[in-house]
Amino acid sequence: MKNSSSKTDARYECIRILREIDEKEVFAHELISEKCSQTDWLPRDKNLLTELINGVIRHRLSLDTLISSFSKIPLNKLEPWVLYALRLGLYQIVYLDRIPVSAAINTSVELVKKLVRRTDAVRFTNAILRSIERDIQNKSADEQDVTDLQKSLYRRENTWCTFQHPPLPDPDKNPSAYMTANYSHPEWLVKRWLSRYGKEKTIEICKINNLPPKVFLRINHKKISPQEFIVLLGKNGINSYAVDNAVVVDNITVSEIPGFSEGLFFVQDISAMKVAQFLKVEKSNMVLDMCSAPGGKTTHIAELLENTSRICALDISLKRLQSVQENCQRMGVQNVFIVCGDASGERVPFHVKFDRVLIDAPCSNTGVLSRRVEARWRLKEEDIPKLAALQYSILKTGAAMLKPGGCLVYSTCSIEPEENRDIIKKFLSNEPQFCLDAEEYCLPAMNAGDGGYMARLLMRKV
Repeated sequence: MKNSSSKTDARYECIRILREIDEKEVFAHELISEKCSQTDWLPRDKNLLTELINGVIRHRLSLDTLISSFSKIPLNKLEPWVLYALRLGLYQIVYLDRIPVSAAINTSVELVKKLVRRTDAVRFTNAILRSIERDIQNKSADEQDVTDLQKSLYRRENTWCTFQHPPLPDPDKNPSAYMTANYSHPEWLVKRWLSRYGKEKTIEICKINNLPPKVFLRINHKKISPQEFIVLLGKNGINSYAVDNAVVVDNITVSEIPGFSEGLFFVQDISAMKVAQFLKVEKSNMVLDMCSAPGGKTTHIAELLENTSRICALDISLKRLQSVQENCQRMGVQNVFIVCGDASGERVPFHVKFDRVLIDAPCSNTGVLSRRVEARWRLKEEDIPKLAALQYSILKTGAAMLKPGGCLVYSTCSIEPEENRDIIKKFLSNEPQFCLDAEEYCLPAMNAGDGGYMARLLMRKV
């Protein structure tokens, strides 16, 4: 009985958090982490909460497309709690396998009873979910069995949910609208990727963005080796394996991983781990880490320096700098000093010069949409040039604080050229004292981490 109650509570918290994410523009992972730390739920119920919230957000447009095709009432006219309950129930019906359809429908109906308390809203929720469920022909059709794309919604791993009636746009008449609805991405973003990467690569990117990302852990070598940490995880019933200098674990709530408070690891994507190494620090270097919060790259640089020399961690947000301080303490880092300051507008907050400068610039996050689930819905096309202007300004500031003969690394977790290569080309054309030493660009990949860009610039000696 306790387990059944906790699952009901998980769905109630899920629908509440989903609405809060949209209305207050907070981050899903922060609310999930907060709720999991406050409850005594079993791990499976915490995992259910995480799965439902992230899944509903990722697939929101596909879910809304299905709801719209069965509802006579426009989505913007629906009571908000009803819309969230429909999305929650429909996500379980279409995308999950282990939850019975009856449980998915009944719990959504019960949520509407609890939150709206109107008979018509309860009946409407029940009717829409049952109508969609009855229209499903095959929940797990193989790709070879898909004959009508308008009637087939992609689920995962080349399985499709097929319907009796076509809920999706015609892919021949409007390919971008079809891909938008089927793979749940904003149409303006799909159009950008189609023009740059073509159809097959765009579909691949969208599919990866809709999967739960791998959980990569950067091991704190000062405290434990990767092999020892894998043994520790095994003793706690957690499957893991090593990739390069990282350990990969099953999709799991971080609070369930042993050794976090002891600073045995930092949760960091394998692509992000490459950035500090790309900086090529030497033990005597004074390092400036701009836009440093929450401290993943700061603590990695400190490890590479073996606590020699000094690192300045700069960020505009005092609140986010608290997380840098907390992570430094947790990881046993002692050679970091923290400064709150604005690096945009070519404001130079220091009189000293640095041997190494890292700029992990604020960006569109289009390389990490599987990880930052709400980002795709908050980003607007007009944000790209605004971000590019900010990034260029920060790059100019960082360059002004570099010693002659020093090295600067500019990185983003974006896959948009305006935020990456275009920024570097513009900078090099205006700053002849700098040269490009190396650059790396990657798209999100199934087993190789997030997408992003990094460039290493050298300042010529006078």
